[in-house]
Amino acid sequence: MIDVQKAMDFIRDNGNELEMARLNNTFGQDFDSNMVLQGFSELQNPDGGFPFGDKPGFPSCLSNTAQAVHVLQELGLDDSNIAKAAINYFLEMQHKGFWPENEKIAPLGPPIWDMPGDDKVTLWLTADITDLLLRSGYPREKLSQAAEFIRNHQAPDGKFMGYIHTTWVALSVFGKKGLDDEAIMYEALAYLEKTELEDWDAACIAWCLDCMKVGEVASDSPLWGKLTIKLAELQDENGSWPSEDGEHLKTRNVNSVLAALLDIVDI
Repeated sequence: MIDVQKAMDFIRDNGNELEMARLNNTFGQDFDSNMVLQGFSELQNPDGGFPFGDKPGFPSCLSNTAQAVHVLQELGLDDSNIAKAAINYFLEMQHKGFWPENEKIAPLGPPIWDMPGDDKVTLWLTADITDLLLRSGYPREKLSQAAEFIRNHQAPDGKFMGYIHTTWVALSVFGKKGLDDEAIMYEALAYLEKTELEDWDAACIAWCLDCMKVGEVASDSPLWGKLTIKLAELQDENGSWPSEDGEHLKTRNVNSVLAALLDIVDI
């Protein structure tokens, strides 16, 4: 079983103010929203985006901006001026219905999954940003070009081209609260249900579980059990999970796991 108490203790022992706010929010406790927004405000660029690598002074990039918006939405701060400016950044960066990563970050050595000019990167960013816009209440009819771009990259087996996370994001994008396209959503789900999880880390599993919840995947899908069992297997003795993103991001990932598990298991 997943040891939720140890995970909570790991965050309390190692988390910064933002991670403590996320933990409190997950368990229905108050947190200092002004402090959280101040932290985001100090990092946000004038164009509304967030800098590559979360490093002040670096150019804005779509992936880091998406990460920021995910957290703001998780905390219920999506009506803040900071979140609205980030959404406007997305809309400014859209190109013919899709979202290619900002070319200005190419000389900074981004990871392969965030490399500008790569069609696989453009596809997962388009899916993720479309998901964030839908969650923010952006009119679905204004996302028809993005929806068509994503649809056109689904293979007959249900998987979307490139990185696997595009396929699980599609569960949310095409779910009932999103674009409400059951055919696309259930083909993606069928592919994920038969996918082996050896290469999935806790952050990936948490993201997939979150998309399943938002997409209202049926409770009898075997994927729920597969993912929660995998989390139990991966949890370390100290309550955290191994992180492909580095030790410094472990608390962020533990928080993502706990938020994703809410309403799925008894925590």
